[in-house]
Formats: sequence, structure tokens, C-alpha cells
Amino acid sequence: MKRGQQMEVPSPGQNTKVAAFGALNYATGLHRSLVPRVSKGGKNSAQFILFVGGLLLRARRTEKRIVLALDNGPIHTSKKTSAFMTHPDVRKHIRVVWLPKYAPNLNDQERVWKVAKQQGVANVLFSNRDSLMGHVRQVLNSINASPHAPFALVRRCGPQAVRKYLGTGT
Repeated sequence: MKRGQQMEVPSPGQNTKVAAFGALNYATGLHRSLVPRVSKGGKNSAQFILFVGGLLLRARRTEKRIVLALDNGPIHTSKKTSAFMTHPDVRKHIRVVWLPKYAPNLNDQERVWKVAKQQGVANVLFSNRDSLMGHVRQVLNSINASPHAPFALVRRCGPQAVRKYLGTGT
């Protein structure tokens, strides 16, 4: 800036959040995510059930059972979610494994979120909520597009090493 002149620097105003749900297949590296269209800055049980419903459709189509690792967060343990998850059709296709509430190191999905935040939205000023949501979707779509991307993000190894570790092939 020239002396005596002040440059106008945009400021974020009030911070906003975007809810997103994600699932990482530990055997193949496939990552699926959902950024709900209507999100007032938080996550809720209805949005989570919608995401799990998408996983359920995939499990029915592929005829493979999904093991879903969940922490004990409020949306995972709500009455609405519990009623959905205990439905016989859901139980047939999805098995829930409960993780400790404050143990993000046990959940590789948390590492995907961390990298997505660092690479996608950290130190970026968005003019409005829609542009933020669009950018979050773009970052998650780039992660979802490559089956090797999540492994590179969370383990720094390829899917062959993980399959060997899990005993699902070479």
C-alpha cells in the first residue's frame, strides 16, 4: 500500500459451517460423501439417515454387508437414528461397530476430513454460503473420484498394502 492509503481487506463476517457425511471403504479405498443441500451449519439425524440410506442401497445392490464404524456422537445415537438402524432390513445389510466417543485416531474418515479441510477450505474466504458448499463438494468429489486418494491421504500407502494388512487379497 502507498503511505497514507488503506487497502480494503475483505473479512469473513460471521463464520459458517457446512455439514458433510463420509464413508471410507477400508478394503478398497473407495470414499463416498454427502453434503446435504439444506444445511444450516450443523448435522442432524435426518441427514445422517439419508446418507446411511445411500449406503444401504449400495449394500443391497452389491449384496455385500457393510460394517459401519461410528463414534458415539449425538446424531449417531439419537432416537431417530437408533430406530432406523435397528430396522430388520438395515440390520441385514449394515453392521454397526461403535468406537469410543473421543478417539479420532481410530477412525480414518477423520483423517480424510482433516486433509479435505486443509487442502480445500483453510485460509480461503468465501463470499457466501453457496460458494463454500460448492467448493466443499468439489474437494470431496476429487477425493471420491480416485480410489487411491483416501489411502494416500490417510495412510500414505496404496490399496494393495491395506488389502494385505486386512487379509483381503494381494
